[in-house]
Amino acid sequence: MSVLRFLTLILLFTTLLGACGRSDLIRIRLLAPVSEAKKDHSILTETTESSTPIYTNTSSGGSLYFLLKSIGLGFTTVTTKFEKIGTNPTATNLKETTTLKTNFADVAFGIGENYSFMWGAGILTGGEQERYLYYNDKGTNQHGTKQLYDNYLGGHSLFFVLGHHGFGFETLLGYRVNFIKSRLDDSEDKIPSHMGKSPTDDEVVSYESPNIRLTTAQVQLGIGFTF
Repeated sequence: MSVLRFLTLILLFTTLLGACGRSDLIRIRLLAPVSEAKKDHSILTETTESSTPIYTNTSSGGSLYFLLKSIGLGFTTVTTKFEKIGTNPTATNLKETTTLKTNFADVAFGIGENYSFMWGAGILTGGEQERYLYYNDKGTNQHGTKQLYDNYLGGHSLFFVLGHHGFGFETLLGYRVNFIKSRLDDSEDKIPSHMGKSPTDDEVVSYESPNIRLTTAQVQLGIGFTF
């Protein structure tokens, strides 16, 4: 991290602390993702890809937090779906769909009462990833659907939430970033015969590495109750 960026973060945190102040409230907060960052999370590529694929990302789930004054605990579950579809239907068609289910145990810190700022981090405590490959090559007549498996899933997350308090309720706006690591099981009996590790000229579908790193991000909206 550069010195300028570090000083900017210190200035921002000091400003927030001075504007919000300490909190003496007990809070229960509920948040849900309303927007998923548009990003290519696919791991598979057509060896002779000649068209620009279409990517679709969606997310669902929610977060629950209990804060006693300025410190709290939370639980977050996020289900993110990624889809990559090839756009060359006359020759080849690659479709990769992934459903990533993750659960996080969160620690949160908060300041402020009428206007509040909450930040924290989470550790991945459980989840699963389902990835399917559909490939149809009209030239070689290779086609079919194959489920791909992972033998490891781990990660952590960072988040912050802005809040406005009034009459015992809060309106909340949050942002969450999840850093996910997994490993593709690429043993011979787990992947199709036309799929191989890059670089390859023999297989029509390739992947760079079995070690997978994903960074997903969600904008969250929510409500809170204060006591």
